[in-house]
Amino acid sequence: MVKVAYITLLGRSPWAVVNTYYKLLTRKGKAERVYIFTEERYRHNLPKVVEAIKAISEAYNLNPRIETEVVPDYGFFVADRKFRELFSKLEREGYRMGLDITSGRKALVAAAIVQIRQFPVAFIVYMGLLDLDFPDRPYMMIPTHMQPIKNFLGDESEGD
Repeated sequence: MVKVAYITLLGRSPWAVVNTYYKLLTRKGKAERVYIFTEERYRHNLPKVVEAIKAISEAYNLNPRIETEVVPDYGFFVADRKFRELFSKLEREGYRMGLDITSGRKALVAAAIVQIRQFPVAFIVYMGLLDLDFPDRPYMMIPTHMQPIKNFLGDESEGD
């Protein structure tokens, strides 16, 4: 059985992180580890995002190890190094990695994508929100057709 580590990037929207995790959990399976990266300015959102990830996981009888990493604002050099270190460690431990860039800001997204492509990757996803009337709602309260997901590695339907 392949071990999967899920890496997500927290930017302005905690809901984007939580909703994408929920959608992927129902479709892509389970991750043994979850890593949440954010910039200093969004650090205050980490506790509620971690609690939400735990609650969703528990609803599926899962208990992933959840770790967080805070990098300086606009800290793309630091992020680049931290992602390389994490991805190297996970590869040594036999993990495939999945990356969610939905909520991430440019510095984190660019650093993560540049680094992760060198490692065993299960997916790189972005979930859109087609109607801005739904920004702060749980996944199940937003019509699914308004939340298209795209796997940039190509095995996900464009509109689903």
